[in-house]
Amino acid sequence: MIDSRNADQVIEQIRAARNDKAVKALILRVFSPGGMVSSSDQIYREILKYRTETNKPVVAFMQSVAASGGYYASVACDEIIAEPTVITGSIGVIANYFVFQQLLEEKLGIQPVVIKSGEKKDWPSAFQKPTEEQKQYLNDKIITPVFERFVRIVAEGRDELSIDNVRRLADGSIYNATEALDEKLIDDIGYMDDAINTAAVIAGIEKPHVVEYNKPFTLSRFMNPNSQTAFKIDRKTLCEFTTPQVLYLWNGY
Repeated sequence: MIDSRNADQVIEQIRAARNDKAVKALILRVFSPGGMVSSSDQIYREILKYRTETNKPVVAFMQSVAASGGYYASVACDEIIAEPTVITGSIGVIANYFVFQQLLEEKLGIQPVVIKSGEKKDWPSAFQKPTEEQKQYLNDKIITPVFERFVRIVAEGRDELSIDNVRRLADGSIYNATEALDEKLIDDIGYMDDAINTAAVIAGIEKPHVVEYNKPFTLSRFMNPNSQTAFKIDRKTLCEFTTPQVLYLWNGY
């Protein structure tokens, strides 16, 4: 899943490569069903910034699943290579949240009280089912603009595809590697060594030496109490449950 934490890690790695004069080309290995809209976009922007500032090639290598936000980030690269078994595409946006009305009122006997300055201030509310008007409001204000940006980003990143071509593909459908190649969503089907060879050819490297960026293991990180995953219901957790999450995500993963 692409979230703010791992987006920061990827961006840190890209910046490390940008500052390393020995790096002549970059391979972005993508294994993700997507995730947060803003985090996917941040990775996309950092790749474009790397290419612009260094004039060095970036090749995306898709493994297993590279869908929605994973594909969004990939189109920032010069070339996209996908494994034969990859699942990609899922161009679209989804938003979801929980409604606790029945649980609170019928099971727990809790009656929420909301005081607001305007009718739309709490749209959507976790304390009542959304009306058709509220759904349309969220579609107009959130879903459509974010979706249109996704379509435009793909059209800009894939020279072979027009806006109309992308719209035809952007119904949320997933594509296998052969379908993606036929639809020009990717450039080739292959494995990591093919991605390395592609990057080397673009960069003019005869005998590439490949280095992988990883976050180093430290005992302090392992022992950090903040890394524990115990589930707690606090104000932050409740907010995450009740606030709509707008995602570039393939939910089938």
